[in-house]
Amino acid sequence: MRRKLLGVWIAALALVATAPAFAHHGFNVEFDKDRCMDLTGSLSKLYWENPHAYFDMNVTEAGGKMVTWHLEMITPNALKRNGTTQQDFLASMGKSVSARACPTKAGGTPYRGTAEFIKLADGQLRITGQNVENLTPPQIHF
Repeated sequence: MRRKLLGVWIAALALVATAPAFAHHGFNVEFDKDRCMDLTGSLSKLYWENPHAYFDMNVTEAGGKMVTWHLEMITPNALKRNGTTQQDFLASMGKSVSARACPTKAGGTPYRGTAEFIKLADGQLRITGQNVENLTPPQIHF
């Protein structure tokens, strides 16, 4: 009986330990690099957490409807190594920002994507994700 119980505990621990690996994804699985776009709106929320940081921005569409985009970034540690801190985002909260974003693939969650770059309220261009389009700063027009 003890041996059986020990086996159950080991199996449960192995399952819990591997759960984060199953939850992670590759860019091409979820996002569409052929539909990347520029978004401009107000920064409304920041999620500074692992394995990815996220931000929300309120964007007014061409028809006048305001929508909230939820955009994924790289890890907080990678952002910090690139010179971007949580405080940089907090200082831009409620202010106008622009992002280069790639939406989810067809059938994915509407108004969700990943951000390659963001220009915060301080006017500095920040790297926030994978540069899947291989853009250089002069090619980014926001």
